[in-house]
Formats: sequence, C-alpha cells, structure tokens
Amino acid sequence: MTIYFAEWNADYEKHMVNVLKSEYDVVLLNKLMKHFRDINFILDRKKLPRQWFIKFHQFMKLRSLKSDDILLCSGFAISGFIDLVKNLECHKVLVLRDTIEVLNDSMKNKKKWLCQHEEYISKITPFFDKIYSFDFDDCRKYNFTYLNQFLPFTFSEMKNLRAKSDHFHNTIKTCFFIGEYWENRVKVINRIAPILHQNGYQTDFNLINYKSTQIIHSLEQSDYYKFGGKISYLENIEKVKQSDIILEIGQLGQTGVTLRAIEAILFNKKLITTNKSIKEYNFYSPEQIFILDDENYQNIEFFLNSKFTPVTLDILYQYSPDAMLDTMTSTFL
Repeated sequence: MTIYFAEWNADYEKHMVNVLKSEYDVVLLNKLMKHFRDINFILDRKKLPRQWFIKFHQFMKLRSLKSDDILLCSGFAISGFIDLVKNLECHKVLVLRDTIEVLNDSMKNKKKWLCQHEEYISKITPFFDKIYSFDFDDCRKYNFTYLNQFLPFTFSEMKNLRAKSDHFHNTIKTCFFIGEYWENRVKVINRIAPILHQNGYQTDFNLINYKSTQIIHSLEQSDYYKFGGKISYLENIEKVKQSDIILEIGQLGQTGVTLRAIEAILFNKKLITTNKSIKEYNFYSPEQIFILDDENYQNIEFFLNSKFTPVTLDILYQYSPDAMLDTMTSTFL
C-alpha cells in the first residue's frame, strides 16, 4: 500500500513528505493541477464536454495508483482538482486543516474554485472514503473523524529537535507572533504587549497583509507590532527556537489545535493562546499554556514566572506524521 500525497505543496508539507520517503512508502504528487485546473474550470463553466480531457489527465498523472493505494488530499487544494480524482478506484482520504466555514469563504471569494452557489460539503466531500478534520465542532457537525494536528517533522526528527532544544538558551526573553492582519489580533496585541514589556520580555509581533501592500497605511498602526511579508516555515521554526513564549491568536470559532501550539510543545516553549479548546488535549498544562480571554490579562505575570515539566516524547508521537500514517493505513487494512 502506497500513500500518495496529492498537491501538498506548502514548503513544510514538502519537507515532511521528502523526509517520510526514507522511512515509508509515500509519494508526492505536486503537478496534478498543472494544465488541468484552469482549463477544466473554463470547460465546466461554458458547459463544454470534459470527459476525455479528464481521462487524459488521469492517465498521464495518476495511472500508477492501484486499488489498495491511498490518495491523501488536503482540504485546501482539493477544490482545484476534485474532478480529476473523484472517480478514481483507490482509497481516497481528505484531511481538513481548516474549518468548513473558512474553506467555503476561501474557495468562493479568494481562489474562486467554487461558484457562489456551491458549497464545499456537497461539492467536495461526497467523493472521499474517509474525511479527517482537526476541528472538534466540524467533526460533530459533519460526522468527520477527528485527527490530531501533526507537525511536519517525523518522530525521529522530533526527538532530535527536542534534544537540541534542551541545550538552547535565549539571552533575551522574547515573545513571538506571526499571522495575518485581523482586527481581533490587533486588539489582543495592543493589550498584551505592555504587560510583557513590564515583565522584561521583548516582543516580536508580525502581522501580514495578504491583500495588498498598498493598503497598509489604511490599517491600524501600533508600536507593538510591525507589518511584514510571509516567511518560510523553517524560518518560522528558527523564530520559535529563539523565543521563550509563543503567542497564538486564532480564528474566531476555531476549536482545533494549530501547528503553532504543537511547535511550542515540541520546543519546550510557553504558549499564550486564545484557543479555549486546547484544554481538551493531552499535552495541556496550565504551567506551560495560558488560555487568554478578556478577563484574565492580570494573571499573565504569574504565568510568566511559573515553571513547567516538558511534555513527554510518547505524547509528542501522537502529533507526528508517523502517527498520522499509522491512522491512515490501519483504516484500510
């Protein structure tokens, strides 16, 4: 049984698959949308025949798949090539890192891979044998199967990274945040930064405006954060290593754990997060993780001075791609 990762093209996903290749039977398919997506959309919206166009691309790009193989698709990319894979005779698995609400908005209003009258649930999900989600609420609402968030580092890498983190000491106490510009994030940053400064911490808070660099002047300005561009995942990890505290300000309504939270656990960093559902995870401890709400900012100083016991490797394994692959393969044995 081979697991094919279909269009897992973020830099951290490519890193993960390339390392997994040395230990598992996995393949990265990263050109499925090339010469297919745009033409397929045009033919579809002009009501022109697509059968032979689709079959040709299936033969050229997916003929190596056997019936007992797993095609592993990510929730974000799949909208661009669902017509290419929906009728394949193999095990088709969908992994949702985003909520259905976010996917609907992104596919309709940003990527334009769904028409305004289409819904992600009816357009995409019926064609998969198994659907996993990191979000508790979506699992309950849509009958998905819950899957632990997983880092892009194999368990072997995680053990090495953890060992190195035990010997890494920062000379200046720092709290790090990077994320898209949202008004609720600005409010949190403007409120928490002075508290951190009063307790001897530097803040490295970065907001990204994905829409246009030309409208930065119209966004709220502050001395507590700076505007910048995206950085690579490995650059982000270096920032995490050099920090003592990681700040996470999640999407409103999100109930799943993020990569940022697991990164903090891996590298033995304290985490300040707005995600209340993090209490439900087996790595949670109030000494390492502070759940921020409107009423408890005054308690942050006590948290900053607390000591914590690092999460064990046995628990960390459950958030590794190795554990994810075990879950996938055991489903179809």
